[in-house]
Amino acid sequence: MLKQPIKLLSGAFPIVQWLPKYTIQKAVCDLIAGITVGLTLIPQSIAYAALAGLGPEYGLYSSLCGGFIYTIFGTVKDLNVAPTALISLLTFTYTHDSSFGQPQSAILLCFLSGIIETGFGLLHLGFLVDFVSTPVVAGFTSAGALTIAAAQIKNMLGLNFKAETFVKIMYNVFYHIKETSLWDAALSIICCCSLIMLREMKRFGNPNTDNIWKTSVWFLSVSRNALLVIICAFTAFLLKKHDLTPFSLIKNVPQGLPPIQLPFIISNGTETFNFIDVTSDLGTGIIVVPLVSILSNIAIAKAFADGKVLDASQEMLAVGLCNIFGSFFGSFPINASFSRAAVNNASGARTTFGGIFTGILVMFALTFLTPYFSYIPKATLSSVIICAVIYMVELKLSRLIWRINRIDFFPLLVTLVACLVLSIEIGIVIGIVVDLLLVLYYTSRPKIETEIIKHEKNFQYMKVVLVGTLFYSAAEFTRDKVLKMITSDSKFLVFDCANLRKIDFTAAKENIHIFLQCIDALIKDLNEWKPLVVFLRPKTEIDFILRKAITDANCYFIKNDNELDTLFDEKANSGYELTSVCANEAYENDDEKL
Repeated sequence: MLKQPIKLLSGAFPIVQWLPKYTIQKAVCDLIAGITVGLTLIPQSIAYAALAGLGPEYGLYSSLCGGFIYTIFGTVKDLNVAPTALISLLTFTYTHDSSFGQPQSAILLCFLSGIIETGFGLLHLGFLVDFVSTPVVAGFTSAGALTIAAAQIKNMLGLNFKAETFVKIMYNVFYHIKETSLWDAALSIICCCSLIMLREMKRFGNPNTDNIWKTSVWFLSVSRNALLVIICAFTAFLLKKHDLTPFSLIKNVPQGLPPIQLPFIISNGTETFNFIDVTSDLGTGIIVVPLVSILSNIAIAKAFADGKVLDASQEMLAVGLCNIFGSFFGSFPINASFSRAAVNNASGARTTFGGIFTGILVMFALTFLTPYFSYIPKATLSSVIICAVIYMVELKLSRLIWRINRIDFFPLLVTLVACLVLSIEIGIVIGIVVDLLLVLYYTSRPKIETEIIKHEKNFQYMKVVLVGTLFYSAAEFTRDKVLKMITSDSKFLVFDCANLRKIDFTAAKENIHIFLQCIDALIKDLNEWKPLVVFLRPKTEIDFILRKAITDANCYFIKNDNELDTLFDEKANSGYELTSVCANEAYENDDEKL
C-alpha cells in the first residue's frame, strides 16, 4: 500500500530516489565538484549582475538558493541554477528603465518567471517549446552572445555611454573610441588572452587520473575565472595602497546575507506601488524571460542527461521553484549554465547534492569576502563575460544547417539580424513568426511523388504517393500536380496512402474537408478519362474518413498490392468497364466515430 505514495513522492521530489543510497564516497565527489563550480560561479555571478545592470551583490544573492532548491527538485546531477549571460541581458532589457526601481523590478521579474515556469511544469506544457525551432534558437543565442560581448567592450576600453542593441553599441564604441582608457584596454587584452589560454589548457588535463600534474592543469583551467579575478583584485589592492587607481573598479559590495523580502510588494520606502502597475511595466518580459529560460534549461539538461529519458516537466518545475525561492532573497532571473554543467560533469559530480556545497561557498563569500570585491576591475569582469559568451555563437551549427537545408538557414539569419538591429525580444518574435510561416509553407507543399506505371496487361496507371499529414492548404497543390502528370492513357489513379499519417478533417460530417473536395473535383476534371480511383493501404482512420467523404467517385479501397493486382486483372478481363464502387456499407452505422 505504501508503494504508490512513495512513487508519487519520488516523482515530485527526485532527491527521495537517491538520498537513501547516498554514501561518503559520493559526498566527497560532490564536495569537490561543488567547490570547483563555486569557484567558477562567484566571479561569473558578479560579472552577470553588472550585465543585468545591478550591483555585484545581486549576482551573489542570485547564486544563493539555486543549488539548494535544485538539489531537492532537480533530475540532472550536473546542472547548476544561477545567473547566466543571456538571462542577465534580458533582465537588463526589461528592467533598466523601470519606473519603480530596477533592483525591485528584476526581483519581481524573477518571481513571476518562476511562477510561469512552475505552472508550465505542473501543466506538462513542455511541448510548447517545440514550436521554437533549432535555427531560431541558434540565431537568437548567437545574437545574444554578440550583443553581450559588444556591451562589454565599453568596460574593457573604459568608455561611458548608454546603448542597448548591437548596432547602437558598436556605433557608440567607434564614436567614443578616442576616450579609451589605455590602462583598462591593456588589462582587458591581458585578461582575455589569459582566459583563452587557460581554457585551452584543459585539453592537456584530466580530473579522473592519478597523475597529479594533469589533475592540477585541469583544475587550473576550470578555475581560471576565479584565479584571474583574485590576481587582478590583488594587483588593484596593491596599487591603491600606493594611491594609484589606473583601473575602473566595481562599487562596494554590502556584506552579509540578503534580507528576506516579499518580491511582489514594491516600495520606495515611502510609497507602495500597485502590483498590477509594476507587472505591466515589465511588459513582454514576463513571457520572454521564462520562455527563453525553459528553452535553454531543457537543452542543457538533455545534453547532460547521460542518455536517460529527461522529465522536462520536472525540470521546468525545478528551475521555476529556484526562481520563486530566490526572489525572496533578492535574486534576479536564473537558469542553468552549459559551462557550469560541463565543469560539474568533469569534476565528477555524482548527484545534485553538489549544489549544496556550491551554495555554502557563496554564503561564505557573502559573509567574509565582500569587502575585497570592491578591488575587482570592471575590465576583468568584462573579460570574463566575453570569454564565456564568444563560445555561445553557433558557428558550427549554422554551417551544418546551411549544408543540410538552406531554407532552414533563413529563419536563423532573420532572427540573428533582427536581434542585432532591433532588440533581443523583437528578434525572437520575428524569428518564430518566420519559422511558423515556413511551417505553413511546408504544409501547403507536402511531399508528393507521382509516377506513370506500365502494367503487364498493356495499360498504364498513375501512382500518387502521399506522405505525412495533408492539410486543406495542400489541396490545390495536390490537385494541380496530379493534373500536370496525368495522361489520357492512364486507366487508374492510385493514391498510395501507406505513409499518410493524417488527413485534416472537421468533426462535423457535413463539413467535408477541402482536400477531399479537391479529390472529387480532380475526378470531375478528368471526366473524359473516367478513371477508377484507388486508395492503397490507407490507415484505419484515413480509410474511414475517405469512405465517408467520397460517395460519388469511382473508387476502391485496397489493403495491399496483391488486392491491387487482383483489381487490375478483374478490370482487364471486363474490358475496363468503369463503375462506381465505393465500399461505404461497412460504415453506414458508424457516424458516431466522427
